[in-house]
Amino acid sequence: MNRLLVLFVSVFLVQTSFAEEYPTLERVDHVITCMARHGGQTIDNLYACSCEIDVIAKSVSLEDFTEARTFEIYKRMPGEKGGLFRNSERGDEIVALLDGARAEAEKQCFIGKKKSSTGTAPMRMN
Repeated sequence: MNRLLVLFVSVFLVQTSFAEEYPTLERVDHVITCMARHGGQTIDNLYACSCEIDVIAKSVSLEDFTEARTFEIYKRMPGEKGGLFRNSERGDEIVALLDGARAEAEKQCFIGKKKSSTGTAPMRMN
């Protein structure tokens, strides 16, 4: 019983520490990019995309998130330089980790799905 409690507390603390280490700038960049991918700046997208980064932050460390995003971005680079990112076991592994977190976030956060039958007007961002 004590071992189970220690394991539970350890997992909870690790997940909590991941979530707290994401800086505000990283979170805001993710939310803005996510909203653009899903149709623009609406209240529904704001909530869904904020939820997404919260779910990701609970299961993927900032270091792994940054590394996975680097592989995703630079694998599109043509030629040999891009090949370093396209043909990497580590890249495949770390991007799969991020994709799994995104899939879980999509289930929990209703990303890209309308939550209500009433349309939401786009927010004005001045």
